[in-house]
Amino acid sequence: MRRSRARVLVVAGFVVTAGALAAVGQGGVGTSGAPEPARTFSPSSSSQTLGLATRVPTLSHSGTRSLADVHWSERAYTGSTGEPVDVAVSTSYEAPEAIGHEWADFFSGLVHGGELDLLHAYVAPLPEVQEICGESAVGCYGKDRLIVTNDRADGFAPQEVARHEYGHHIAFNRLNTPWNALDWGPKRWASEAGICARVHDNDVFPGDESLLYRLNPGEAFAEAYRILIDTKLGETHPAWPLVDSSFYPDADALAAVEQDVSSPWTGPTTRTFRGRFGSREGGAWKLTLSTPLDGTLSARLTGPAALGSTLALVSGDAVLASGRSSRGGTALRYEVCGQRSLVIRVGASGSSGRRFELRVSAPGLAEAQVSTAQRRGPAGAGPLSE
Repeated sequence: MRRSRARVLVVAGFVVTAGALAAVGQGGVGTSGAPEPARTFSPSSSSQTLGLATRVPTLSHSGTRSLADVHWSERAYTGSTGEPVDVAVSTSYEAPEAIGHEWADFFSGLVHGGELDLLHAYVAPLPEVQEICGESAVGCYGKDRLIVTNDRADGFAPQEVARHEYGHHIAFNRLNTPWNALDWGPKRWASEAGICARVHDNDVFPGDESLLYRLNPGEAFAEAYRILIDTKLGETHPAWPLVDSSFYPDADALAAVEQDVSSPWTGPTTRTFRGRFGSREGGAWKLTLSTPLDGTLSARLTGPAALGSTLALVSGDAVLASGRSSRGGTALRYEVCGQRSLVIRVGASGSSGRRFELRVSAPGLAEAQVSTAQRRGPAGAGPLSE
């Protein structure tokens, strides 16, 4: 789904040194025939092949004006899947419509979701791309606008750039509440890659477009998406030249990328459990939750037994969060960050024989396993049930 809040127009650029371009694969989009599947860079020589790789900074006002200054031949083409794809081709090319058709086929042929309908692709000669995106850039992305060259300048493959930038387009149109999916990556990939825990350890740096670019998980997701596509095209060992090797996706991470594309996370799931304390004083209910996705977990205890009872989120012997009482019940909130199993504990305090309702909200809760709640303490209580 599309992100609801506005975002400053940011360019997620894919930049290589001029001397490095000559060693990159020969794939490209010509003026006739379908775009060719381009082989990626050799893993054994990728660092020498690409040299320095950096991300283009935020699109300036002059860059926006440069986009408007180019004369475009723009239309909604019908891609190979029958879906419309908005492509604008610079009229500096001799056959802009033929190029537009081929890029529409290319984008519709990628693993994609509803974000394809929001894409505005711009294809221009390399000098025009660099006027828009920045010096040495070979492509960029910002706010549903993807800019790429059709040129095989020095032999580089424009599809590789386009796949990377389309990964940013996917992230821009996904959620990872409470974090920014464009900077952190979408929910399932970010959880699988342990981005939250790595941020807390000062190991990765979301949104960093400068010195720590290689440790930017937003760029890592775009590269993981490129790897997903290259793998589907038959690449057995796609290279990983842009970001730190610790992000390199395994099979589970690639599966998470594909799920983020085909089945986007749309928000937390809420489940409600009901129970009753026994006729004797004391005891505690325990509910074990599988927490497959990072994000905000909240729990609220209501009902006659809520007054005076305790609510806590625990992991092993550690209490991660304790409930706060109010007239509406007792509530707690916690950011799940790498923990894949947590326990909610409800403690009785002068609430014998009284019922309660426990409402739990968390990302991935619908997909999670919830163990049978167990009561510790005196007997005589009904089960906790949904």
